[in-house]
Amino acid sequence: MTSGVAAAARLNRLGLRCKAAGQYDEGRAHYARALALLADSPAEDLDAVATLYHNLGGIEHARGNYAAAEAYARYGVALRSGAAGADPCDVAADLSALAAILDGQGRYDEAERLYRSALRTFERGPADRAWDVAVTLGNLGAQYARRARLPEAESLLRRAVEMKSRILGADHPDVAVALNNLALTLRRRGELGRATELYRRALSLLERSVGAEHPWTIGCRANVARCASTGPGMNAG
Repeated sequence: MTSGVAAAARLNRLGLRCKAAGQYDEGRAHYARALALLADSPAEDLDAVATLYHNLGGIEHARGNYAAAEAYARYGVALRSGAAGADPCDVAADLSALAAILDGQGRYDEAERLYRSALRTFERGPADRAWDVAVTLGNLGAQYARRARLPEAESLLRRAVEMKSRILGADHPDVAVALNNLALTLRRRGELGRATELYRRALSLLERSVGAEHPWTIGCRANVARCASTGPGMNAG
């Protein structure tokens, strides 16, 4: 690994940490610096470049900038798909991330096709791609909840909670996001008591793990407040 590639990898890790902390401007700046280091990289480094575009798409998605997120994500997919010897599971991860962005724009049918395609690839892949299976199950389940496909949503989200808890531990913030989205589905099914219990578990976990002012925590807190109402909730992640 060249010094430029190694430095870009370090910046990418910093960007991921910033995103997890809700520090989106800082994360985007780290990714942009990493891309500058790889501007003249050889073809064999395209995978690293594709990963950075994937992550830039994730930052813009988190900020609600869907047009920019989609452009970054599609470019990342094109780069990775065109790279020699690309890992099918890595391409599937790019497609799943793009699906989440399309979801945010209400383009549900296209997003569902991409989720399903990615899920088939992950489930055929090695055991170490179990995390990708869990994320895709959670995202597809959250979409089904928004589309009022509630029994399907509950089934997928329960699988996502179980897998994420097993992989990450029960106190991880990504488990809280999955609990939040399962609670949303239960609330829409009229099961307010179970929904309230899960929302409160998720909120407590998020406050401990990412802090009271993180966007996920704020979204979950709003869902706790709305749980007694019959209006639609919102996903925390």
